Amino acid sequence: PSRALRHFIGATEPILNYPARLGCTPAIVLFGGFAWLELIDLAPDDPARLAHFVLAYFIVAMAGMVLFGEKAWLSHGDPFTIFLRLLAHLSPIDPRRISNDPARRQIFLVWPGARLFQLKALSLSGTAFLLMTLSSVSFDGLSRTFDWLEWIGINPLEFPGRSAVLTSNSLGLFGLWLAIVAAYFSSILLGCLISGSWRLTNAAGTLVISIIPIALAYHFAHYLTSLILELQYVVEIYGDPLAQGWNPLDLPANFVSASLLNNYAAVAVIWTLQAGAVVLGHIVAVAAAHLLNARLAGSGTRAALAQVPLAVLMVLYTLFGLWLLAAPNIG
Repeated sequence: PSRALRHFIGATEPILNYPARLGCTPAIVLFGGFAWLELIDLAPDDPARLAHFVLAYFIVAMAGMVLFGEKAWLSHGDPFTIFLRLLAHLSPIDPRRISNDPARRQIFLVWPGARLFQLKALSLSGTAFLLMTLSSVSFDGLSRTFDWLEWIGINPLEFPGRSAVLTSNSLGLFGLWLAIVAAYFSSILLGCLISGSWRLTNAAGTLVISIIPIALAYHFAHYLTSLILELQYVVEIYGDPLAQGWNPLDLPANFVSASLLNNYAAVAVIWTLQAGAVVLGHIVAVAAAHLLNARLAGSGTRAALAQVPLAVLMVLYTLFGLWLLAAPNIG
């Protein structure tokens, strides 16, 4: 569609060159807006309101691709393309070009996460963007805990609604992102001082690749219960796509039910999957960070010790994630 629109206005090539200094800043702004809409807005699932936001996003995406070209915008400006491309490097499927025929590819099966090492160091803005994808889902869990509500002066047993926490949660959402960015860069800076040979920008952009498994693990853990419930709606909708009362799948009248989430045995399994995902994601991340260190300073005692600050940060974040899963909340 963007190419058709550019052809319609008489432009055969992108109208502007994408400003390199912007980096992934548009993606940060758009993802921050998406996170705010989902987590903070007063009525994020209101159909009319949601339709306006989706239309606005569509216009911005189309304008970006028409002005700067599809490749430039999707690589720097579109948050979902960037995030999903990063997650794709955890896939065990590895398509590789054939050397004597670049138009063809061969499919290889590899260890999940092996493709992380194909990624080049992310830019500073790319690093900040990836940390935002992690912090937003972490704040969603934090904002539901009794501890957070008590800290901002809300009685968790008499939750007054989203309007009462609009300002505090807005500050908390972006405050947690800034705190995680500060903690990450502090650990990398300390690693630079220990190693004596790391360069801050290169080290930060390289080692943040190891955060990708953690981001996937947190999204899986956080949205697992929603997935279980929403998949039932998907099955129901496909059974009657035009809402005409059809039932070719012979579904019972009360097919969609949240009772599964209230069953003790099911909840135990779900919590185990969530906790297991968080722990496994951090284990993969620590291993990846150790291997990525070889890009920075080779080997040796100082190079090994330089990894300790980031490893400590990952352990602390693991504990934080497990606490979010176990803490009493209003959800």
